[in-house]
Amino acid sequence: MKTAICVVVAVAILAGAAVAQMTTAARPEKHSETVGEPTHEGRIEGDTIEECWPISSLPFVGTGNTCGFNVDYDEECPYDAYSRDVVYCYSPPHDMCVSISLCDSYYDTKIYVYEDEHTPGFPYACDDDNFACVDPPVTYTSWLEEVEIFTGHTYYIVVDGYGGSCGDYLLEIDEIDCSGLCDVVCVGVPEGEPTCYAGYVDVYNGGCSSLSFSTIPAGTSPYVVCGETGVYDYNGLTYRDTDWYLIYPCGGVPITATVEAEVPVILIFVDLRGWCDDFYVYSYVSADECVPTSLTEYLPVGQFAVFVAPQEWSLDNECGSEYALTVEGYTEHCDPTPVESTSWGRVKALYR
Repeated sequence: MKTAICVVVAVAILAGAAVAQMTTAARPEKHSETVGEPTHEGRIEGDTIEECWPISSLPFVGTGNTCGFNVDYDEECPYDAYSRDVVYCYSPPHDMCVSISLCDSYYDTKIYVYEDEHTPGFPYACDDDNFACVDPPVTYTSWLEEVEIFTGHTYYIVVDGYGGSCGDYLLEIDEIDCSGLCDVVCVGVPEGEPTCYAGYVDVYNGGCSSLSFSTIPAGTSPYVVCGETGVYDYNGLTYRDTDWYLIYPCGGVPITATVEAEVPVILIFVDLRGWCDDFYVYSYVSADECVPTSLTEYLPVGQFAVFVAPQEWSLDNECGSEYALTVEGYTEHCDPTPVESTSWGRVKALYR
């Protein structure tokens, strides 16, 4: 039903996602937590944020059918909703981490969360299709596996659908242990790039896609860069924030690049001795989130780049995800042979 966006990219090397485990529940049945019944003046409880269905405590299980509600909200993650939606609200008694699941619902769902108020285009959390759901009744159901929420705030949980879909849903909210959440703490030189966002144009060290590069200075080993990356939407397409760092090795000594990131990333030595007209992947390695991963090469004399980007074009790889890039062994700089620059038209389709 949903068409995946295909991108042919020279360094597109994708890693499989780990499948989380979740208990499969039975088909939703009506019970005391069901919402959607008309109230005074024909209003429906839970139809809007102002009339949200309150959640008093966790764990919470709610069922209902969204077809009796209005279309009040819409968020892209990455697809539009344009469907009938119902709103729950919860004010946590203490800081916690929660799982918010629509896995066992019976239509093409979407779920998102607002913090304290309706912030269209900027939900606190959002998911459309989570394929980590175990044996869901239908193919496209939603699950926010880990959401941190904080006391003193109210969270509005919107049960929605994709492309006009509505139907029976099962909403399950549980407090979980997120002590193992990935958090990269980096001490080094800030990358300096603004945090990406919907509609962002990556012209800061975007490399051969924007003819802009950062440079790692020789002579300081190890050299640590504290950067950010992520995936963002631009006119309905998903783009990666790709970061390219130029180095000019002299050959004969090993150079090691190590990355630790809050999202799965790919780390590449890119051979730029032919500049962007004739670059290629010299070597690469994939890195799981919060797992320091290294790449060591005896690079020849010339111009190279250390490339860091998310492995996948998924909006789950949120903008602002931090990484630490450490380069060791780059102790001497050898000037590259002058080459002709290339045109934007030649390279603009290579990376996104």
